[in-house]
Amino acid sequence: MSTTPVGFPATDSRPVHPLHAAVLWGLLGLFCLRVAAQLAAAAGPLSFLPPFEAWHSGLLPYPALVAAQIAIVALYAWMARGIGSGRTRPRPGLGRLLLVLGGVYFAFMAARLLLGATALSGSSWWHAPIPSVFHLVLAGFLLVPGHFHASKP
Repeated sequence: MSTTPVGFPATDSRPVHPLHAAVLWGLLGLFCLRVAAQLAAAAGPLSFLPPFEAWHSGLLPYPALVAAQIAIVALYAWMARGIGSGRTRPRPGLGRLLLVLGGVYFAFMAARLLLGATALSGSSWWHAPIPSVFHLVLAGFLLVPGHFHASKP
């Protein structure tokens, strides 16, 4: 007697996307390192880390930033797991939206990084290379799922 519910295939034939998942887990690992390093820098100066001010652009109060970062880690882990396990099905419309949003986000943060290193180096928000680099990592977390969803299965 089969234990498979009526209407479902006997074998799990969901496509798994290991490359997309591997890139997402790598990006998540980088972001987790950033969160941990900033927490360590906030606890006190460490000789092997830049000072806390280099990690924090000051746009959000630090407690709110940490809460947002924890939510981002949870959301991105859920996304990476869904894509890696095959639970997430490609949705081309969502893929196009994520590619556009991720592309704009990436371009803006790359411009922030470039302008902060050159023409606007006197401004603390623009001249914040560590936050800018990690915003590029977060933009990648829109671009990679965008590619997954927009690609033909």
